[in-house]
Amino acid sequence: MARSSRTSSLLALGLVSVAAIACKPDRDERRAPPPPEPKAASCDAPARVNDASNVALVPKSVGGFCLDPAGSDQGYGAGAKHPLDGIFELYDGEGEIYKRHGIERAVQVRYVDSGAGGATIDVYLSRYERAEQAYAMYPKRSVGDDDPARDGAPVPVEAGGAAVLGMGNAYVWRGVHLAELTYNDAHASAEQIDVRGRELLPKLAQAIGNALAGALELPPSARALPTEARVPGGVRYAASDVLDVKGAGAGALGYYRDGQARWRALAKVEADEASAKAAFDTLVGGMGEREKGLGERAARLVLGSPKAEWLIVQQGKRVLGIGDESRVLREGMSQAEHARVCLDADAKRKKLATLLATP
Repeated sequence: MARSSRTSSLLALGLVSVAAIACKPDRDERRAPPPPEPKAASCDAPARVNDASNVALVPKSVGGFCLDPAGSDQGYGAGAKHPLDGIFELYDGEGEIYKRHGIERAVQVRYVDSGAGGATIDVYLSRYERAEQAYAMYPKRSVGDDDPARDGAPVPVEAGGAAVLGMGNAYVWRGVHLAELTYNDAHASAEQIDVRGRELLPKLAQAIGNALAGALELPPSARALPTEARVPGGVRYAASDVLDVKGAGAGALGYYRDGQARWRALAKVEADEASAKAAFDTLVGGMGEREKGLGERAARLVLGSPKAEWLIVQQGKRVLGIGDESRVLREGMSQAEHARVCLDADAKRKKLATLLATP
């Protein structure tokens, strides 16, 4: 879930709150006294760093904020001073999620307000084995399990290959990298953090996106999703088991809205036609009712709870699907309610036919 501030950044600097200790009684409390609250820094003075490679891909200053002159940067994993297991503290117990997605290295850097305040910007930069893994982590962090169509959801901004801006935070993906940015100010209200974050974070996101190496182009499956009526920022990417079907492999999901109607789209682009046929068979299994006159093979099936109806088709190297949005479904809803918020069978066929006709 998108975070307006990171407990992990406080943990990394040794600032453990009473509440955090209460929740984790087994944590060793014998720590050095916490460092003083960050003070105004001169942007003209060179920042001290623990490891130059930690700050190689971030700007020295942005919008009146400078790299922490105290040298609070930390690196974990390949080429860093600390082992990769340090990410379990860095990401506040969520390190296993990053490891499952193939993280190789993580870096934390902090920016300090050069003005009169004690505000900071924390940047968490992670690197993965493959671009698809980094891209899968991007919506995992920016949207999480929330509905991308909800009020207050992060909105796309121009940075890197893909980026969104939330309330006091931003996320940037490019190539094998994911950058997570958080604006913090203990003396500001949530509204003030939101306003200030919207001023500062897009600039920093763009600067980091420009500095990162790697392709700007989305993975093929994400590019194959339709764009019309798609919710802003409404793309998720599963590195494996797309649609929660074991063995289905990687794939992209798009989220769509037209008035009250909601639906999802599935796209899987395989290396060859044989792989696409195998992926279709895995997704459909023995659950699907075969559909004629659409692509090379098509089937209608029901997944999840509440039950969402999907129409899935395979043609060439592509496996595509249109399905109900589970968030608007509920057990026992009337046909009229269902018709108001879901696409009927003909509408799903038409959308898939249009998608199949798109190169």
